[in-house]
Amino acid sequence: MTLELRHLRYFIKIAETASFTQAAAALRVTQPTLSHQIRQLEQEIGTPLFDRIGRSIRITQAGRILRDHAELALRELDAGLASVTALDQLVHGSLRAGVFRSFGNSPLPAVLAAFHDTHPGVRASVLEMSLSDMEEGLINGGIDLAITTYLPATSAQLVSETLFSEPLVLAVGARHELYGRSSLPIETLAEVKLVLRPPGAPSRRLIDQCFAARKLKPRVVMEINSGEATLATVKNSGLATICAQRALADAKDLHAVRIEAPELRRHGAILWHGQRHRSRAASIFSNMAKQAYAVQRKSGPERGRARSR
Repeated sequence: MTLELRHLRYFIKIAETASFTQAAAALRVTQPTLSHQIRQLEQEIGTPLFDRIGRSIRITQAGRILRDHAELALRELDAGLASVTALDQLVHGSLRAGVFRSFGNSPLPAVLAAFHDTHPGVRASVLEMSLSDMEEGLINGGIDLAITTYLPATSAQLVSETLFSEPLVLAVGARHELYGRSSLPIETLAEVKLVLRPPGAPSRRLIDQCFAARKLKPRVVMEINSGEATLATVKNSGLATICAQRALADAKDLHAVRIEAPELRRHGAILWHGQRHRSRAASIFSNMAKQAYAVQRKSGPERGRARSR
């Protein structure tokens, strides 16, 4: 026989009432059932827990020792169950998310604020990460979920949910000859001097693949591994870059030129570990992110120009 929680609860109730009859009524079980359960408990422990004197009972010394420890154990267990329930209801807990580095110009900051307003007891930790770091964090359990761009992920242990898809544009400053132009074909783009991320970066791989599919090659004259620094360089020169249009939302004196290449798009997704439990906090946050991006899609494309007057 294996000791079960009900044996301890039955035992404690009898110790409280000093009566099998009263304990059985309080526990809503029959007295023979209760007596049988206590006999099983005594057999498991190997010593009597109650002295039966006529119709009355008295707890033994062994019973008093067990009672003190059983009460403590059950209090701790009940507290643990209450904490789990509170966690499931997001009274407290944590959210650990990896996000793409340009997330500041996305709906995610507003989603984070709304999540905190709704669940103030949940501590959120949000880290800007590269795709490779996101994959590593998901695999080793360092983060609960990741929101990334430029899929696919390389690890078979991960699964993804599509979040958004958007075209990349050519960004130019006021000094550039293409400033004010609405669009251009990718064949013309192949002659434009570009500032891009270094080879191997997800955005660079996407751009190189798109050009290669048309037997073209981008004219890269500078490589910078920072999106902010790239836009600043473009703004102050006659160079251009290829980026997501949302990256220009707060950029002054920069203009977006549509690229006539339908396949030149970046795709955003929520990444999960395929076999790990998804916490309630992470699930709710991901649903909020999906709703926010769905609203953005319905509101229409962003304006193609960001200028200061």
